[in-house]
Amino acid sequence: MSVFSKRFSKLLKFSIIIVVLFLLFSYTHISESDLIPISIYDGIGLSDSDNDSKNSLNEYSNYLKGFLKQDNEGSVNYGANSHSGKGNSDKSKGSLAQGSKPPATSFSENAKTVEKNVNSSDRTKLLKEFYSQVFDSIRKYSPVGKCARKYKESCILTDNIPDRPENSEHWFKLTKKALENCLEFTPDEFKMLKSTHDNFVNSISKLTLPKQGYSKQGIVMVGGGKFSMLAFLIIKTLRNLGTTLPVEVFIPPVDEAEKDDFCKDVLPNFNAKCIFISDVLPEEQIKTFDFKGYQFKSLALISSSFEDLLLLDADNFPVKNLDNIFDQEPYKSKGLILWPDFWRRTTTPVYYQIADVPVDYTKRVRNSIDDLTPPEIYTENLDTVPLHDLQGTIPDPSTESGQLLINKKQHVPTLLLSLYYNINGPNWYYPMFTQKAAGEGDKETFIAAAVYYDLPFYQVKTKTGVDGYHQADNKGFRGVAMLQHDFVQDYKRFLKAKDKIQSIYKTVESRIFDKNYSLEDYYKNYILKTNSFDKNDEGEVDIMFVHSNLPKFDPISLWKQNELIVNGEHIRGYRAIEKLNNYDIELENFKTFNQYLCVEKTKFVHVEKHLENEQDRKSMCDYIKSRLEYLEKTHDSIFKKD
Repeated sequence: MSVFSKRFSKLLKFSIIIVVLFLLFSYTHISESDLIPISIYDGIGLSDSDNDSKNSLNEYSNYLKGFLKQDNEGSVNYGANSHSGKGNSDKSKGSLAQGSKPPATSFSENAKTVEKNVNSSDRTKLLKEFYSQVFDSIRKYSPVGKCARKYKESCILTDNIPDRPENSEHWFKLTKKALENCLEFTPDEFKMLKSTHDNFVNSISKLTLPKQGYSKQGIVMVGGGKFSMLAFLIIKTLRNLGTTLPVEVFIPPVDEAEKDDFCKDVLPNFNAKCIFISDVLPEEQIKTFDFKGYQFKSLALISSSFEDLLLLDADNFPVKNLDNIFDQEPYKSKGLILWPDFWRRTTTPVYYQIADVPVDYTKRVRNSIDDLTPPEIYTENLDTVPLHDLQGTIPDPSTESGQLLINKKQHVPTLLLSLYYNINGPNWYYPMFTQKAAGEGDKETFIAAAVYYDLPFYQVKTKTGVDGYHQADNKGFRGVAMLQHDFVQDYKRFLKAKDKIQSIYKTVESRIFDKNYSLEDYYKNYILKTNSFDKNDEGEVDIMFVHSNLPKFDPISLWKQNELIVNGEHIRGYRAIEKLNNYDIELENFKTFNQYLCVEKTKFVHVEKHLENEQDRKSMCDYIKSRLEYLEKTHDSIFKKD
């Protein structure tokens, strides 16, 4: 009888398993070929065992290296976690945290089968199912409350700390001790932040991304309100300079009234269209979240249909043809390109503890922007080394996210974790990443997510430039735009610098402390110019983007504030025209204002709501026409004469 019972028990268990598997198979209407595993275990997720988790991480790391076909182009192999995002080569010594974390989400090589065509409704359905699960996890595992933004009295961070070598006397404020002595967290807050972060990344490791969700290449911007007018100026600039890539403009939920005019009547004429959060998220989920501000950029990333995309701020003008940017190195191998801000990084060390990112306090891997020279050449005392020169940390300089290149399939984890950071950014992660520095917002969330998952990226080395003019009456210089450089040219220069420095320090005997080492010389000789080792000096790296942040090209504010008129006379805000590919950005934008707002009277919601009557329109157009006439008259004179 007992033998029968055992056999019956086994048979019953087996039958239950078969039934469960059958029900699971019958439940889903999406075939296995339509799903891309986020975890390398086909969506099963990690084992609860600590050892299993560590083994899976190692297995995934090896797998990812093979899948991405990473070469050694990124930094000199001194074990550095370089600007190029090679990852942490040694995470066992002196770490803040040694917790295991789930593997990076990515396409599996086995899942890269031939894709069938999917219509937009099917794509939307697949993405809604996926992002419903993502936002369920965000809602379930978001920290509660809000950071008090309380700083210790002994915090020595008082102002922005420039990244330029000539400002190195301020870098003592950037050590681990100095940075952890600023933003305060209570023990309960720390425990909550760590728990929610761990739970979120573990929950998304078990999801599967629809393989049909994203395809092709394009450019994405956030519109809505005044930003729709600005986005239109960007699109006009792209087309003026020959860029043919399609454009998608994300319209926030509060601005969806623009569907009728801007979206339906204006954009289709320029190979552009509007996209909405409802393209990837069900209505009930949208109502659950109060999206605002910088969060829209993350939402634009996930809502866009493009696999390879350039995310642009709506006041950021490309001044080169961009049609081949996705086919160039280092984008092809890295899948993520970032550009620098003016400042050094001030992220609190507490973040690395919260996220279980191991930091080796005994190993320096760079000197600010120099991640090529062996650290022993310039390091005597680790106590004075800035935190973000140490292995495992997010590299300097801080990020300027007015432009971002990303392959969403390769960087699914970056996409989802940065989304989490942005949803919880205003309450917690923005001050954590930026601690008293300028530009607090989404800008550090993308690089932080990539570093967390040890995924490759490249940070442009050439420092951010500025255009502007000297104001009358000794009021000082007024910067009107940040100038960001061509990442392809920059990378080629970086590789030349790498080869040269490797040849200088190729032996152990050559890698000894050098009191004459100069970070300023490194930048001037190896990054800014190539003539220190290249007979064919290439000159400066081209400007690729003009981030026009003050004043913005908003016709309403320009008109009402009578901008760029001094003592009754028009002046030019942009003076470095030759550096801007000889593109007269002011003239071209005012041509667009005149044509669409004054001649054709195209309706933009933001503009129309500020024009109470025809007299207002006449007043605005008088300003536009007067300024256009001045810009046309002075166009030839802005170019230097031989």
